[in-house]
Amino acid sequence: MDSRKIRFLDSDALKLIAIVTMLIDHIGAAILLPAGMMAVNTLNSWIDIYGLSRSIGRTAFPIFVFLLVEGFFHTHSRKKYFGRLLLFALLSEIPFDMAIYGKPVYMGSQNVFWTLVIGFLTIWGIENFCGKHRQWLIRGRENRILTNYPIAAYVISFCVVFMGVVTAYYLRVDYRLYGVPLIVLFYFGKRAQVPRLFTCIAGYLLFLWEPYCIFGFLLILFYNGTRKKRGKGFRYFFYLFYPVHLLILGLIRVAFFSG
Repeated sequence: MDSRKIRFLDSDALKLIAIVTMLIDHIGAAILLPAGMMAVNTLNSWIDIYGLSRSIGRTAFPIFVFLLVEGFFHTHSRKKYFGRLLLFALLSEIPFDMAIYGKPVYMGSQNVFWTLVIGFLTIWGIENFCGKHRQWLIRGRENRILTNYPIAAYVISFCVVFMGVVTAYYLRVDYRLYGVPLIVLFYFGKRAQVPRLFTCIAGYLLFLWEPYCIFGFLLILFYNGTRKKRGKGFRYFFYLFYPVHLLILGLIRVAFFSG
């Protein structure tokens, strides 16, 4: 079977699927759960609907991570890319706290953009510190394999990843101990040209505690590698959607379900 027929999703399609499933997830957390807690007589039904919305939302994170790594390799400026991630992590924090916790400031958890920021810095650090020591060998039509890689580079890579995971844990970002390793996994999978199927299987094994995220990994397998050229307005739509929809949900939660 022609792989081009199987891989029919471009980056925009994946982004749209990710933001729609994320929206459903956040509606569950910001509105359905507090509404259910107030509707005591129908609490079990509300919890069932809430659980369904959260399960659907598990699709989004693997897709966002995959697209982050794709962007890391294809962007014209990693500094600007990182700057955008950092900017929207800052812009999203108060809306995130309002929507998920019903208050403008909550230090117990940080929005997922911080996970992406830390993960981006982690793989960028691996590139900068270890790239000059890495040599790739092509043997016939086989995948590229790593060779002549100094022990020091392995140690540095491990330290960079460890620092990224520890930072994510202590900052209490979304997917604390698992988000950064998934980003690193997709990075090495892309760098070493590992078949995407194997990378997705490894990623799902890492996230077995979130079984419904399997749909995100499955959708990644249908990605055809195309990234349509769009204007800045269209590109920033995907960035702005996160803080804007959280702000709307947060205002609704604070207005109707606070306390």
